[in-house]
Amino acid sequence: MSMKSVAYLALAVVVCAFGFLALLSIGAPFLLTGVAMLLVYPWRSRPTVLWPTLASIWALSATYVLVAPIGCSSTGGRQPAILGSPSPAIGRSVTTCTNLLGIDYSGGANYNPPLLPALLAGISVAIVVALLLRAVLVRRAVPA
Repeated sequence: MSMKSVAYLALAVVVCAFGFLALLSIGAPFLLTGVAMLLVYPWRSRPTVLWPTLASIWALSATYVLVAPIGCSSTGGRQPAILGSPSPAIGRSVTTCTNLLGIDYSGGANYNPPLLPALLAGISVAIVVALLLRAVLVRRAVPA
């Protein structure tokens, strides 16, 4: 086993370990990257395999973070009385969640925003990034 192979495997293991240790904060993309590096180890010398794989992991992660709801707020069920009405108006509770792109997720009092749209968007963008990067790398590798 060459020194480059050992260094590649060592880097993959370090990235996996960091991803696992930081899994509750920023670790998921690093853990996925390390696992992907281990999976494509046999093809590590082929840029048309290695780079699209790694780029797609980061594209998925970035898209997920942009689309997934991150902050929620809830309005109470009671609203202030309207002038002239004898009692406060009882309103409906509404939960509103937003994300970094400004997409609004809203629902009733016990609303839990779905994460599936963010995952599907991430997978879609990852596939597009992998295919485009592979096409660029293949085109660059072919002599003109």
